[in-house]
Amino acid sequence: MATFKVLLDKRRQLQDKTYPLVVRIYTGRTFKDINLKTYLHENQFDTIKHKVKKNHPNEKMINLRIKQAVLQVQDTKLNLELRDEVLSAEKIKNSVVKPQPKLNFIQYAESLILQMKKVKRTGNACAYKDAISALNEYSGRSDLQFKEVNYELLCSIENKMLAKGRKRNTIACYNRSLRAIYNRAINEDFVELKYYPYRKYKIKGEATAKRNISKGDMKAIAEMQLVPDSQAWHSRNYFILSFNLRGISFADMVSIKPADIADGRLVYRRKKTHKVYNIKLTDKAKEIISYYSKPSQPYVLPTIEAHIEPNSEQERVVIHQAVKTCNKYLKQIGEELKLHQKLTTYFSRHSWATIAKKMGYSKDLISEGLGHCQGSRITEVYLDSYEPEVIDSMNEAVCRF
Repeated sequence: MATFKVLLDKRRQLQDKTYPLVVRIYTGRTFKDINLKTYLHENQFDTIKHKVKKNHPNEKMINLRIKQAVLQVQDTKLNLELRDEVLSAEKIKNSVVKPQPKLNFIQYAESLILQMKKVKRTGNACAYKDAISALNEYSGRSDLQFKEVNYELLCSIENKMLAKGRKRNTIACYNRSLRAIYNRAINEDFVELKYYPYRKYKIKGEATAKRNISKGDMKAIAEMQLVPDSQAWHSRNYFILSFNLRGISFADMVSIKPADIADGRLVYRRKKTHKVYNIKLTDKAKEIISYYSKPSQPYVLPTIEAHIEPNSEQERVVIHQAVKTCNKYLKQIGEELKLHQKLTTYFSRHSWATIAKKMGYSKDLISEGLGHCQGSRITEVYLDSYEPEVIDSMNEAVCRF
């Protein structure tokens, strides 16, 4: 006969003097514990009622967890009895707690990448994949355990990357992905918090060169004589359209659908932050959109073909290649105009902000125009007071040549 009760496992006291809360299943003199992943001080548990006392801040939530666990054990025991199976503490536990294969850090990351691809979080999946590839390359290991991804290893990899000429911001980008993977694993109880390496290892980036040009340079690009329908001509149009849409990213720009435009305004959700933007179209933006927009196209711009699934890896590859092509011809345009920097698609957003600042617009208003989140709730409340017309007026002024 199988019996069970809820108790604190007094055999395993933690450093903070707490004990694991378990459901102990008995069959005869043998028993097995189901760990509820909750740790309590002795004075927080009622040994008579087998429940958490009210002196614990999460008393209600933990007691609900206990109730659910007990019901699950009861159901499992009943089902086994109905099938006339021999009851044992181990069989009941294994039926309740499905044993999972122990994944190392690399395996866990790869399973997480697959999950993200399934739910179309392609950007994060690719970032995690790049970080894991770098970890494999610079550690020389493809079987790293969670405990082995520690402070010493991360410092060693950083030094190797720097010696190979990798930029600090690239290393920081990889580490932010690795940190996110580790955080997820801790939350899912794959690894204990005590092994977390980013308490000691600090991610270090560096300031990047300013990627902006003057309003005069922007005017020169817009008015430059180029062969119509040439690659350079299209690249210039995309660049100027991005600038007129308050520095919209290339990925978001080529993903604009006809339905996103109504009453002279563009409303879209940014891929990176999921923030919703509402932008009044300037005359130049209307002109470029009107040229490219076709009823047969799923998107306003003819970059992503209809058969490509949104937010898929294939879409990401197409956008990445389109950015490379655009940057190739923007570089040529910049060289012909004798600009001091290598012109890329990034310059539209940075230039929009810099020109607005030089024209005397406040930092808060520019941040609102870019859709940046502010650091304090007070600032956010202040920004909420800006009427859309104020942002529209600023954009019109910045883009007027």
